[in-house]
Amino acid sequence: MRDTTRKVMTAVVTTTALAAGLLVAPAAHAYDMNGFMPAAGEGAVALSFSSESYDHFYRGETKVATPPFLGEVTTETVTLWGRYGLTDRIALVANLPYVDVEGDGGDHLGDSGIGDLTALVKIRLADFGGGNTLTGGLGIRSDVGGYQGDAPVSLGDASTDGLFRLVYQFQRGGFYVSQQVGYDLRGSDVPDGYPLYTELGYTFGRTTLDAFYSQYFADGGTDIGDAGFTFPSNREEYQRIGGKAYVRFAGGFGVSASAFTTLDGRNTGDSSGFSVGGVATF
Repeated sequence: MRDTTRKVMTAVVTTTALAAGLLVAPAAHAYDMNGFMPAAGEGAVALSFSSESYDHFYRGETKVATPPFLGEVTTETVTLWGRYGLTDRIALVANLPYVDVEGDGGDHLGDSGIGDLTALVKIRLADFGGGNTLTGGLGIRSDVGGYQGDAPVSLGDASTDGLFRLVYQFQRGGFYVSQQVGYDLRGSDVPDGYPLYTELGYTFGRTTLDAFYSQYFADGGTDIGDAGFTFPSNREEYQRIGGKAYVRFAGGFGVSASAFTTLDGRNTGDSSGFSVGGVATF
C-alpha cells in the first residue's frame, strides 16, 4: 500500500551522456544506468517533472483496490540532476528529488519534501571493441530530508543504501542496447535488492527513441498484513516497461518525455506515469 516511488523515484531526465559524438536519451533514473560516458570535462544539468498514480496495489502478490481511506495515490516529483566527466573513463552522477505524494481518500494521507539523494561514480571498466563496453557504478542513496519512512504513503524508506551496478552495452551506428545488473545494500530493516534494467534505443538526426524494461527483486522481507510488519521491511518488487523520447537542439539544450506502466508487483502500487524535462550540457 505504500507509494510505488519508495525505491524508484521517477526522474526521467537523469543520465544524459555524450559518447562518440552521439547525445543519447536520458536513462530512467540515476541508478538505472546505460553504458554511455561523457568525455573529460563535459557536464550536464537537468530538471524534470514527473507524475504517477495508482488506485490498485499489490498486497503481497495479490492485486487489490486501495481502501477508501487511501483512495487514488498520486506522486508528483521535481528532480534536479547533474553529471560531470572527471576523465574519459570516470564520471560523477547525482540527483535530488522534491516529492509530493497524496491519497484522495477520506483520510487524505500524504507527505511532501526532499526525498533521497543519490550519487554514483560511473567507471568504464573495459572496451572490447566493435561497440561492446562494460561499465561499473558505485554509489550511495540516502534520506536527506528527514521524512517518515514507516507509513502507508511516504517519500521513501528513510534508509541509507550502498548501490553497485554493472552494465554491458553494444552500440552500432545509431542503435544501442544496454543491460544493467545491480545490487542494493539497504540500511535499517529494509531488505537488500537486485535491480535489473534493460534499454534499447535508436538515434536519427536530433532525436533518440528508446524502450526500457525495469525489474526489482528483494532479498526476503515481509508482506503487507504480516504480523509485526513495517512498510520499510516489505518485500517490495516490480516489473515495469516504458518508452522515452529525447530531442536535442542547438546550444547544448534538449527536452525529453517518457511514460511507464507496471506489469506486476509485490507490496507496491500498480502505478503508471509520465515525465517531461529539459537538459543543458556544457
